[in-house]
Amino acid sequence: MSGEELNLSVDLAPRNRHHLWLSNPVMIASGTFGYDGYGRGVTPDMDLASLGAVIPKTVTRHPREGNPEPRWYPSSYREGRAAGECIFLNSIGLANPGIEPALSRLAPQWAGWNATVLLSLSAESVAQFGEMAALTRGVAGFQALELNLSCPNIEDGALFSHNAGLAAAAVAAVRANTDLPVLAKLAPNVPDVAAIARAAVDAGADALTISNTLPAMLIDVESRKPVLGGITGGLSGPALRPVSVALVYRAARAVDAPIIGVGGIFTARDALEYILAGATAVQIGSANLANLWAPFNILEELRTYLGERGVTDIRDLIGAAQA
Repeated sequence: MSGEELNLSVDLAPRNRHHLWLSNPVMIASGTFGYDGYGRGVTPDMDLASLGAVIPKTVTRHPREGNPEPRWYPSSYREGRAAGECIFLNSIGLANPGIEPALSRLAPQWAGWNATVLLSLSAESVAQFGEMAALTRGVAGFQALELNLSCPNIEDGALFSHNAGLAAAAVAAVRANTDLPVLAKLAPNVPDVAAIARAAVDAGADALTISNTLPAMLIDVESRKPVLGGITGGLSGPALRPVSVALVYRAARAVDAPIIGVGGIFTARDALEYILAGATAVQIGSANLANLWAPFNILEELRTYLGERGVTDIRDLIGAAQA
């Protein structure tokens, strides 16, 4: 580089009066922050403030125990994987303490991290989404809300993220009860992600997270049983990345709002695929299960890669692959 400092900062809520400025585009995805989703295993030398943002595990209105073991496949993650070991499945089942204990016990801890933290919410109905958002008013420890829209709407059995109307209603209910930036996390297995993306943004979402995992299943032919205790689970890791990159590309052409790409990011090059497709930021998920240093390593790789190529502002690359 010619001595000009590299600018990695991005704004995930440019139309919100609070904005959501990140020092860089590398975030930790919900459910993968530490071994329990809430930071277990994260050590003091892991500077969370150096990352763009951290998203602890999704919380629901009431506590949940989660799905039966085993919840992961493969059960032991490692970075040096053979070609046939790129299938990552999980079936956690949103195990969490519930929103009120999270706000009273966990949020004060998050406030002490000196990091940008997003609170991930999942609800069983549109009204419950609004109720949970109202509970967050005045609580410190997080700077935005991410709505996990890939869980069933108990009112009619549909998934919020599979229906443009339901997605819009959930976002609108939250928007009416908070001034914080709102991110809507969408599912990959939908007929038209563009329509759902537009509905969520029109209803008040400041940004979109794309995407959640794909429904999947593997069977151990020796035991003749599914490898997961919950029978089916979510496909993540490298196998998900091409699917999610394509969704980001399509959504970026449909909405004028920041998009956060997530799915199978293990290197800076993986992250750049999403950014070139139209993502403003990325979330690191499965890679954290192999190595809790993954997001920090990817951020350093990103700095090195861009520096070697004379790129001075990450925003110049957002959507550069769009035709």
